[in-house]
Amino acid sequence: MDDGHPVRLTNQAAKFDHSAERDYEFTWWVPRPGRGTNFWIPLRINPEQEDLWHDLVSEDAKAGEIRLQKHRKNWVLHVTVKYPVEEPATDGDATHIGLDIGENALITGCALKDGSPTDPFVCSGSRANHLRKEMHTTLKRLQERDASEWRVEDRFSHYQNALTDIVEKASREAVEYATQFKNPVLVMEELTYIGERLDYGKYMNRRLHSWAFARLEGRIEDKATEAGIPVEYVNPAYTSQTCHSCHHMGRRDSQAEFRCPNDDCNVSTFQADINASANIARRVDPWGESVPLDKAERDDSPRDGSGCDTVSRT
Repeated sequence: MDDGHPVRLTNQAAKFDHSAERDYEFTWWVPRPGRGTNFWIPLRINPEQEDLWHDLVSEDAKAGEIRLQKHRKNWVLHVTVKYPVEEPATDGDATHIGLDIGENALITGCALKDGSPTDPFVCSGSRANHLRKEMHTTLKRLQERDASEWRVEDRFSHYQNALTDIVEKASREAVEYATQFKNPVLVMEELTYIGERLDYGKYMNRRLHSWAFARLEGRIEDKATEAGIPVEYVNPAYTSQTCHSCHHMGRRDSQAEFRCPNDDCNVSTFQADINASANIARRVDPWGESVPLDKAERDDSPRDGSGCDTVSRT
C-alpha cells in the first residue's frame, strides 16, 4: 500500500448489490476475514459501465480479480468482468506465439515454426516510459507550488488516459501480429510468478509493477478472445536466461543482448527479448524442458508446489 501497490482480492470478495432507492445505487459488501462481519461501501460507478454492473449483480457475468488502489485522495475499485464465451479452438497444428512484456520493449512477440523464432514483433515502451517520468516530474512540481487540487487531478487524469491509450494500442497490435500466422495461440507469462521474477530492488520493482502487467495482459486476452485466438499462460522461470536454441543457460551482457556460452550452439548472441519470447512460446509444450540443461539439478518448482510447466488455458 505504501508503494502504491493495489490490494488484490479473489472473486470470492465480489459481492455487490443494487437498489434504485439509494443515492449510490451500487454497493460492495466488503469482506473482513477473521472478524465474522462484513460492511457495505457505496460505489460511485462510471456511467458508461453501468450495464456491466447490472450484469454482475444479476449474475449474467462473473467477477474475476478485484483490485483496490488509492489514487491520490480517492480509492478506486477495479473489477474484472468475465462473460461466458465459446472457447476458441485451433484447426490443425497450432502456431505458438510467445509474448514477453517488459519496460523498454513493452511487448515482444515471437512465433515458433519448427522450433525456430519467426518474424518477431516489438512494441517499444519508450513513449510510455517518457510519459511516466513526465507525469512524476509534473505532479511533483505542482505539489511543490501548492497548486489547486483540481489542477493536480486534471494533470493526473491526463497522463493516466494517455497511458491507457498506449495499453489499448499495444494490445491491439499484439493480436494483429498473431493473426498473420496459421492457427495462432498466444502464450504469456502467468502473473503468479511475475512478482518473484522481478526482483531488482524496491525502486525498480515499484516501477515495473506499476506497469500494470495484469492490465496489459488482460486487454491482450480480451482482444484475442474476440478474434478467436486461444490464450495460454506458463511459468516464465529462466525464460530470459536460457538459449532458445540449445536450452543452455546464458547471460545478458546488456539489456538488449543475450549471449549463449555453448560453443556447439548455432546461436552466439541474440536479441534478448526475442529470445525470452521464443522460450515462452516453447514453454507451452508439455514435453519441453522445464529448466535449462545446466540447471537440471536446481529445484525449479514454484513455491506453491505446483509443476513448473503447468499451463492454464483460457
